[in-house]
Amino acid sequence: MVNIFFKTYGCQANIADSEGLISYLQDLGCTYVRSAEEADLIMVNTCAIRAKAEQKMFTYLGEIAKLTKARPHVRIGVIGCVASYRSKELYKRFSHVNFVFGAREDIRAFHSYLMDVITSLETIKQHYADNMGNVPRPGQDGNIKKLVESKKLAGKTIRFKPGEIAYNMRKVHQQSKGPLEVQKSYINIMTGCNNYCSYCIVPFTRGREQSYSIKYIVDRVAREVTQGAKEVNLIGQNVNSYSDPDDGRSFSQLLEAVAQLPGEFWVRYVSPHPKDITIDVVETMAKYPEKLCDWVHLPLQAGSNTILEAMKRPYTVKRYMEVVGWIRKHMPKATITTDIIVGFPGENQEDYEGTRAVMEDVQYDHIFSFIYSPRKYTTAYKLGDPCPPEVKQQRLMALQKRQKEICLVRNKRLEGSIQRVLVEKRQASGKLLGRTSGNIRVNFDGDDALIGTFTQVQIDRAGIANLEGLLLHKTAEDNLANTQITR
Repeated sequence: MVNIFFKTYGCQANIADSEGLISYLQDLGCTYVRSAEEADLIMVNTCAIRAKAEQKMFTYLGEIAKLTKARPHVRIGVIGCVASYRSKELYKRFSHVNFVFGAREDIRAFHSYLMDVITSLETIKQHYADNMGNVPRPGQDGNIKKLVESKKLAGKTIRFKPGEIAYNMRKVHQQSKGPLEVQKSYINIMTGCNNYCSYCIVPFTRGREQSYSIKYIVDRVAREVTQGAKEVNLIGQNVNSYSDPDDGRSFSQLLEAVAQLPGEFWVRYVSPHPKDITIDVVETMAKYPEKLCDWVHLPLQAGSNTILEAMKRPYTVKRYMEVVGWIRKHMPKATITTDIIVGFPGENQEDYEGTRAVMEDVQYDHIFSFIYSPRKYTTAYKLGDPCPPEVKQQRLMALQKRQKEICLVRNKRLEGSIQRVLVEKRQASGKLLGRTSGNIRVNFDGDDALIGTFTQVQIDRAGIANLEGLLLHKTAEDNLANTQITR
């Protein structure tokens, strides 16, 4: 039996990709383990959005080199976005990396390659069962597609007919001992991006947009729910540009199709693009509140039209606020979160104050804010980085300080309310962690039997990032008996 381990960096799309590959490998008879030290096959799924993520990945690759000394049979692979454009460097810098597979490459060829790798590992483990230290260390496989063709491995795979979604999105069933957690599903509804924002490397690492059919996605969601998923996350670089390749149906029509599935589960999605979001998306969310969570992540990036233009974000602040208006009108209790970049090339104090003004107008429930990170191969990289580091840091800290104040005020409004929450896990503090439909964390006391169920919690106290509450229904049976949905 071959043990596999994945180290995943980056966004939920990467999580979905990793889970799909793990599921594929499990179907080949592999066992997922919770540490690299236990694994025969280690895959590092990489993120290229920010330089920090790449640096963490490179550090980790250096750290796991030692594992091959005691267990030379171990195979190590690097996949994902960084692998798409730095494969030669990865092979040269890390001699213990056996294969590199980019996010834009042929997944069918990779499946065939992995089947061959697993067969090889199984043979080695059987032959050298008593002395794994004598196993010859495998070399680097180079171009996987050419290797598959040369070894005539093409077509030797399981699952997936041509035209189907590249990765199998079934939830990974952890086979090792770990904490009990709610089952969440991450499903790529599309891949790639056509926007070419000047700071973003995604189009270079994942390629052009490709949407998957509504029928396939709905079937996948139905299967996930049947297998126990309580939260389904629909993933895409720009979900609002989704278009069914068979009949052209839109993202709002996909949401409606998923919302009409039977079962008790929530649906979230990331990430929308303000230029493509249409009012029917908001109207559909408002129409199915029992399934479609009242949380919208709406990336702003900057509150200055000048900077938005430089970022190649084809919307204005006015257009952005129009979308916010739709949400406030049709989903008055919805939470809105956003992404903000501080210190983009050319940003002056007036531009920065424009971002602060939008933040005050919207009153976000949470923001993900970052200092601009130059990424090679993007058009913004050619602009240099003229904003002094100390200025960027000062702006970021002031922005985050004000947002914490807004978060507290927003959360305080929920004190005394009854919130329906999905119970996720037991925390180190001993409290259960739940999450509202609006994606706000709730801490409360309760039994482990509640993990993975929906329950009602009365909010007693609100903090900046968390709510504290009192469980109203003590057992899972009580939850089933109570069908009221409190938003």
